Amino acid sequence: MNFRIPWRKSLVVFAVGCLLGGCASEGRGYTIPEKFCGFAVEESAMAPLLPDGEKLNDTSWEDRLDYVAFCRIVVDGRIAVTVEVRETREGELAPEDWEPSNFKDGVTARIPSTEKVLVGSDRALALTGCEDPYSALFFRFFFDPDHGVESEQRVADVEAFVADFVPSVKRGVGCTA
Repeated sequence: MNFRIPWRKSLVVFAVGCLLGGCASEGRGYTIPEKFCGFAVEESAMAPLLPDGEKLNDTSWEDRLDYVAFCRIVVDGRIAVTVEVRETREGELAPEDWEPSNFKDGVTARIPSTEKVLVGSDRALALTGCEDPYSALFFRFFFDPDHGVESEQRVADVEAFVADFVPSVKRGVGCTA
């Protein structure tokens, strides 16, 4: 029996394995984390927000009483993603916080499981209601402003990440709405 696999099939098997296993890209010497802030994230949602580099540090501050989560990903010393999640009520937020014109490339987004979402190419806000254990969760996202892709694509990448991350946090903290 001949068990040799042609090189083209080997390449396909390797590529599929990397996609499923979280391999580093050619410009990345690190793997994409499967969790951020202790909550599951899809690689397809996280990867477009992270720059090429050699070393990724994922930092979480869980001992801050004023936050449900406060986390940061740093790639080669540059902050790539920062997320703050805290309990809040909509009345505590200023209406001008939700103006798309205050964001670089800002647009209002419609994401299931949220009440309001505003995304831009370098930051985003999201509000989601809860019945238990919080009254509402407020998300503030910051992304590396020097992202190197067209603004429309970057806004779509930010929106995809928010759409993946917010429901994951809600499930993770037991937020029912």
